[in-house]
Amino acid sequence: MKSNKRHVYGLIITLFLVGMGLFLYRHFILDVPLTDTETVNSWMVEANLRFTADHNIPVKATFIIPYMPPYFAILDEYFVSHNYGVTTNLNGNNRQTVWSLRRGNGAQSLYYRAIFRETDSSEFALGKPPALKVQILEENQKSAVDTITNKVRQSSADIQTFAQGTIRELNKQDGSAKLLIGSDFSDDNIIQAAITILNQAKIYAMPVKGIYLSQQNKSDFKSLMVVYNGKEWIYINPRTGSAGLPKNFLIWQYGLNPLFEVIGGKKAIFSLTVSPTPINALSVAKARGLQTDSEMLRFSLLQLPVNTQETYKILLTVPIGAFIILLLRNFIGLKTFGTFMPVLIALAFRETHVLWGITLFIIIVSFGLLARFYLDQLRLLLVPRLAAILTIVILLMIFISVVSQNLGLESGLSVALFPMVILTMTIERMCITWDERGAGEAIKSGVGSLIAAVIAFGAMNYKPMEYLFFAFPELLLVLLALILWFGQYRGYRLFELLRFKVMAGQK
Repeated sequence: MKSNKRHVYGLIITLFLVGMGLFLYRHFILDVPLTDTETVNSWMVEANLRFTADHNIPVKATFIIPYMPPYFAILDEYFVSHNYGVTTNLNGNNRQTVWSLRRGNGAQSLYYRAIFRETDSSEFALGKPPALKVQILEENQKSAVDTITNKVRQSSADIQTFAQGTIRELNKQDGSAKLLIGSDFSDDNIIQAAITILNQAKIYAMPVKGIYLSQQNKSDFKSLMVVYNGKEWIYINPRTGSAGLPKNFLIWQYGLNPLFEVIGGKKAIFSLTVSPTPINALSVAKARGLQTDSEMLRFSLLQLPVNTQETYKILLTVPIGAFIILLLRNFIGLKTFGTFMPVLIALAFRETHVLWGITLFIIIVSFGLLARFYLDQLRLLLVPRLAAILTIVILLMIFISVVSQNLGLESGLSVALFPMVILTMTIERMCITWDERGAGEAIKSGVGSLIAAVIAFGAMNYKPMEYLFFAFPELLLVLLALILWFGQYRGYRLFELLRFKVMAGQK
């Protein structure tokens, strides 16, 4: 007995841990959302290169596009043009799209559109930089660099603080800074001067261009500086000297290469627009399932045809209904005709709705009982009697549907959704209970079955619950573990405790 209990509880714990483990993995690692209304922060970014093509000569246009930007993922991207060939190439840390046309003429417009979503991690990391070549400076520039370097070194402890101190020193706009930058203290000029100073100190740094996705409609490029400290890259703001990649900053380009170039055309203009486009998180998970190597996403209910998905959404609610019946019978003590009859009636309530479904159920069972009592007088055997009741039930369903149609009651047409075999067996069992234990017991079990069906319908038709078991079918293992655990209960039911309490009071 003890070994059997250990086996049962070991099975319960195993099922629970496996089910919860798969559930947590699917949610936190594979990003399957807990609700079907959850959205993912995403943005539509459109880059447009416009120019005038020279008459009847080949055209080749190129511009940089994002390549695995940190903390963002590209959900989808499109290249829109008229008759142009489009290719993409990797060029160092950047990705470049190349548009080509054999003969061009007049105004041209090339579009790149992409949808970006936020991620929690940076998939792309800059590699180790190439060997640093120290620039040769003019005497006055070298003097300005040495002055700033000596000031910064006194208050810096490592490469990061040295780079931050350099930015702060340049923003003071004193004589040395003006000698390196001139009169235009723009972000790009400050970064270029900082790179020059860091270069003389044998520290590798380069500019980074990107856009803030918080900007809507037309967006302008902003610049940061990224510095290599010997182990990792550190992003630094050219105005404040603060370190770190700002939130919602989408990196577009690393380095000093031209952002775009047009051969065979002139008057090139490059522009960007940004618009927030929240996307359903479940759609993102489905798309990842088609692209990823994860077997849990590729071989999941989310990848089934839509019609099949709808079927499984309903089927997966049946164990929930059975679990509710278990609680009502084993813990509350509610009497029903079997376990599955209330569950199947609850399924029918999905289409008939509860009040009309209860009405139809009472009508069919009442007339079925009258027919069953009449058949008793004919002294038929069990199988013929059940066949006769089944026929009568179907005739009753046809009659209700035809009358409802003529009276304009569309709800009455849904009576066909009731499981006729279950109704037949309910009528048969109700009659047997009536004969053996009296009318009161039979009616009590019939009413209990309806109450159980209504409660089960409430749980089975709860949309968040329906979605949860569909998106995470491994939760059925958790439900099975609870069923096995509750199945070990051998104590009193709630109604029995109430009944015994009354008896104890009478003594």
